[in-house]
Amino acid sequence: MNRQGFGGAPSSINFSTGITGTAINECPPSDLTEEDLDSLRVELSKTEDEIQTLRQVLLAKEKYAADIRRQLGMSPLSNIKQNLSKGWQEVQTSAPYLTASATLEDISHSTVYVRTRESLSQAGQVTSSALSTMGVVITRRLAEMRALPLPSPPRTLSHTKLFDFQVF
Repeated sequence: MNRQGFGGAPSSINFSTGITGTAINECPPSDLTEEDLDSLRVELSKTEDEIQTLRQVLLAKEKYAADIRRQLGMSPLSNIKQNLSKGWQEVQTSAPYLTASATLEDISHSTVYVRTRESLSQAGQVTSSALSTMGVVITRRLAEMRALPLPSPPRTLSHTKLFDFQVF
């Protein structure tokens, strides 16, 4: 099969592949003449140069698009914010979210939930009161301890008496 080169120029190289099953058989280098190998090397070099050129063009286009976005007042942060907002709206209108929301609404109005909430609230108030009372008692005890005289400083031992013992 003859292949058109980049830009529509005809290529003089005959690219043929044999396909068996799902694997593509490549021609071993021994089946190609030195002239064919040189042509393939030149074609590969041209293709790699074209790829590099296309990357440079793409980079220039991306910079140009970023400049246009900046001139329009579209910052990357505003794009992220807009995408998150749109995503959140899609989540809120999705069937699973609406079902879960309705289920949670039903649970929050159930008698078991209301009684549990009230019990936990009362337990929290009792715990808060107990901790407050304990804090007052600790503060009072620390104040009493401050009023006590400090003990006399400890006596220092001389190091000669410190090691005064017998070894058997």
